[in-house]
Amino acid sequence: MNGDDRRGPSFWLAVAFGGYLVWVGASYLWDAQRENLRSIGTWFVGGALALDLLLVPLAAVVGLGLRRVVPAWAWPAVRAALLATAVLAGYSWPLVTDRGGQPDNPTLRPRDYDRGLLVALAAVWLLAGAAALASFVRQRAEPAA
Repeated sequence: MNGDDRRGPSFWLAVAFGGYLVWVGASYLWDAQRENLRSIGTWFVGGALALDLLLVPLAAVVGLGLRRVVPAWAWPAVRAALLATAVLAGYSWPLVTDRGGQPDNPTLRPRDYDRGLLVALAAVWLLAGAAALASFVRQRAEPAA
C-alpha cells in the first residue's frame, strides 16, 4: 500500500457486509453440519493446500513453458483457453469420473458428461484459435512503426 491509500465509507461498508456473510455461513455450518465439521475442515484445508502446493505451481510451469513457444500474437487467446480448460476440467471431474454416483439411480446423471466436456473444450479451443487468428491478421495489417 502506498501513503495515499484512503479507505472510504464504501470500503468499510463492504468489510462489514463481508464479515456478516462469513458469520452467517459459519453459523449455518455450526448449526446444520456440526457432526461433519471435521470433514468440512479437512476439505477446506486440503483444498487450499492442494491449490497452493500443487495446482498453482503446475499452472506456473505450464504457463512459463508455453509462453516460450507460443507466438506473442497468440498468447492471450492461448492463455484464456488454458484457464477455461482448467475450470471446465476441474468442474466436470466428479461427473466425468462418476464420483459419488449411484448405479441403481441412473437419473442422477442423465447426460454423457465425457462427450459434453470434449464438446465444451473443442468450442473453447476453436474460439481461441479464431481469436488468435484475428490477432495475427490485425498485427499483419498494422503498418510498421
